[in-house]
Amino acid sequence: MAYEALYTRGRPKTLSHLIGQEHISNALARAVSSGRLSHAYLLVGTRGTGKTSTARLLAKAMNCDRVHEAQGSNRPLEKKEIPCNKCDACKNFDSSPDNVEFDAASNRSVEDVTRLLSTAYLAPLRSRVKTFIIDEIHMLSTEAINSILKLIEEPPPNVAFFLATTEINKVPMTIRSRCQVLNFRLIPQQTIAPYLLKLAGRLNVTLHEDAAKKIARLAEGSMRDALTYLDQCYAMANEEITLDNVNETLGLISDESLDEIISAVKAKDRVAVGRAITKALRSGLAANAINESLITRLRDIEFDMLGTDDRNFSELDKMIDGLRAASGEMYGSGIPDIILEMALMKLAAPVQSFVMPQRVATPSTPSDNLDEGWKIFYDTLSLSSKQDNTLTRIFDKATVVGFTGNEMTLGFRGGGAAGLFKSKQQLFEQAAAQTAGRAIKVSVVVDKNLPPSVLRNMPEPERTNLASAIDIVQASDATKIND
Repeated sequence: MAYEALYTRGRPKTLSHLIGQEHISNALARAVSSGRLSHAYLLVGTRGTGKTSTARLLAKAMNCDRVHEAQGSNRPLEKKEIPCNKCDACKNFDSSPDNVEFDAASNRSVEDVTRLLSTAYLAPLRSRVKTFIIDEIHMLSTEAINSILKLIEEPPPNVAFFLATTEINKVPMTIRSRCQVLNFRLIPQQTIAPYLLKLAGRLNVTLHEDAAKKIARLAEGSMRDALTYLDQCYAMANEEITLDNVNETLGLISDESLDEIISAVKAKDRVAVGRAITKALRSGLAANAINESLITRLRDIEFDMLGTDDRNFSELDKMIDGLRAASGEMYGSGIPDIILEMALMKLAAPVQSFVMPQRVATPSTPSDNLDEGWKIFYDTLSLSSKQDNTLTRIFDKATVVGFTGNEMTLGFRGGGAAGLFKSKQQLFEQAAAQTAGRAIKVSVVVDKNLPPSVLRNMPEPERTNLASAIDIVQASDATKIND
């Protein structure tokens, strides 16, 4: 006899076997016990969550002899009794001509649907209810959807429809509004792992708990995927499935290798990082898979830290952000290995301390009214520009650093500009005397730490921010700047 895959052998036989969907199994059990079943159900959820299996269980229950006997005697039914799987109707369900199943993805035209539903108006041959299970209903063409719509809107007697879809947004509202919608949830890892351990025991195979948890995580909420992974490991293992067996069979990187890379990045040891990532890549693992595994491992480490006094998440967050950015760059790239290597090397770069350059106090003479000094300075520039533009370009390099009554101190960042000003100082003093109405004596100082003239007309706080930026760019020790 040919080998039967675990996901087919593991299909639920009753509503009590429906794993991770208790909200649906409980509701359906009450509906079956009371006899309040709808003629149309829309089963919505991601792959492997039990949509088609539930449709088959419900279709079988509609024709189950023992269920009808319980309904006739008003006896409440338990989930393990729905269906009974012992009466003739249950045993012959799969071969019954009154049970029609088809995949809308491969039979999506209106002709296909019309041919498959042509028997809907005929009375059931053997069963009480004729059932139609249509998978991937959203794949049907518009015309095919319309042909089903009429049947659902005005169903013939003793006919039930079960429509399954993974994308409810593509199902027309006219269909949704005429069906009872059953929303299937992703099955938690905490539910999948114990079920895998229990199933492995039935197979006389020792499944390690950490291996079961790894498979449950890989399944991403899909029981079918979990059973497929377990089946693959079961076929290649020797009566025992360890975490190493799972990693080797499914082509995954081990937690030890991930921890080696993470530890090297934390230690800022680029040599160790290069050695660890090269080892992982040479084992045949794809760069994308390694990157995703690293992000998942970092997430696990952060969540484990929540139960401790350690709250230093900043370094882990930085690593996750860097790897996420690398993941986007690797998508569609021809060099994903290099992108991952460089991302890890950048994360392992030594942290350079940032030192803000100290601002040197500007030497100035005692100032009674610096604002008045600036007013006289700008009025002098305005008057000079009318007489000679060349004078304005020379005078504009100056900064008023002091003003007391009849004495003004001008500062220059360089000796060259100060020398040019001194050659024209007499002209400046004459113009200043005209604007001030009194004689103004000017003295000159040179200070390279003076702010550039571009800052003079800027308001606060923009002036301070730009001054700080200029200081950083002009810092003499560039190694102190942390990018």
